[in-house]
Amino acid sequence: MRGLQVHGFDGLSSWQLAESPAPEPDAGEVQVRVEANAISYVDLLMARGRYQVKPAPPFVPGTEFCGVVTQCGTGVPDTLRPGTRVTGTVFGGAWAEVVCAPAPAVCPVAVDADAGEAAALPVTFATAVYALHERARLRAGERVFVLGAAGGVGLAAVQSAKALGAWVVGGATGAAKCAAAREAGADEMVDMAAPDWAAQVKALSDGGVDVVLDPVGGRATDPAFRTLRWGGRHLVVGFAEGAIAELRTNLPLLKGASLVGVDVRQFREREPEAHRANLALTVDLFARGLLRPLVAARVPAADWPRAIAAAEDRLTMGRVVIDWTAAFTGPETNTP
Repeated sequence: MRGLQVHGFDGLSSWQLAESPAPEPDAGEVQVRVEANAISYVDLLMARGRYQVKPAPPFVPGTEFCGVVTQCGTGVPDTLRPGTRVTGTVFGGAWAEVVCAPAPAVCPVAVDADAGEAAALPVTFATAVYALHERARLRAGERVFVLGAAGGVGLAAVQSAKALGAWVVGGATGAAKCAAAREAGADEMVDMAAPDWAAQVKALSDGGVDVVLDPVGGRATDPAFRTLRWGGRHLVVGFAEGAIAELRTNLPLLKGASLVGVDVRQFREREPEAHRANLALTVDLFARGLLRPLVAARVPAADWPRAIAAAEDRLTMGRVVIDWTAAFTGPETNTP
């Protein structure tokens, strides 16, 4: 099989599209012929050696995929028999023509589902659903503020919150990103370039929100926490700004509020059956048309440097998809 291999952390010159033996499924695993990968922020951190868990080179990055089951290990449910089209997640190894994944980490999708959209579900959208449905225990009618609402997790969170019955105000920077988040379903938007954006959130939400979903971190965390009303929940999803914020502990006390961590990777590893149910809920909302991942670009795997560049471009809105179904017309290996 071909896979995008990372041989070092000194730039794309150490990445290579190369042949290697296809993995065989262990007990409880399925082997999947990959159709598409949606590139996530976590994927890019991992591939650059900047994630909290740092694989030893050489390795194949990638966490999300859509494809067709080709083999099953022992103990795999009949719902995942060969020929079943699935979306799924692994911690690395997905950017390849073939991947093996634990059965609880994959879920059947419709045969006519868009491969790029389906590939964007099992991490980004499942993270948003896990954060809101499980960690925040979001109730219909509650008010949610989504930071970075035009990013990968942000757009997923806006759609997921709406699908779960919430009223949503999004925060993004610039007119184009605000428009994208509003198109995704946000009821109101604030431009976070404005110095008074936190006051705007409170004014729009009649005094404060019930839930903050925060994949941004840094300077945004403290003012975002202050937009919570009594009993609110602040979901810590990531640190896209790069800095880990410090929060004064009197704030949760005064608001009766909670700071709640969201780590879908550990959730998958520690609670596989609960993760299976969360992924099934995410896929069900997608099948009902309530979730619709925004695909910004679809790039053939042979042209992978272009896909990485687009995914790392902060102006890109939506997910960049690596397409493994396009014919390879070049050599067996490829470097930028």
